[in-house]
Amino acid sequence: MEALLEKQKLKQSQVFNVSIPVPENLVVVDKDEYLELLAKSEEGKWWVVDDVLELLSVSRSTLINDILLNPRFKNEMDIEQNRNGFVLYPAGKGSPYRFLASKTRKYFEENFASILLFK
Repeated sequence: MEALLEKQKLKQSQVFNVSIPVPENLVVVDKDEYLELLAKSEEGKWWVVDDVLELLSVSRSTLINDILLNPRFKNEMDIEQNRNGFVLYPAGKGSPYRFLASKTRKYFEENFASILLFK
């Protein structure tokens, strides 16, 4: 009987109230609200290749040769080929790529697996 009572005591959940001081220069924000704020901060902002490289953590050659110049992805991303695109491809040698930040982040988040598996 004593062993049964011990097992029942162990199954009971315990609640701990903990206070964690948050420094005045920091704010705790719900994750969904943070992601919404991040998206809004990128609206209307253009990135260059270095910004996308930082986002994806891939090499420059992987980004350009395997993703941007890949016809499958280029058809989706190039604003000259797709009105819903988000990349302005260089007009000539020395011209930069330009990426609409909000759509770039969203595209790579939503197509992560297909891009990695397609290479």
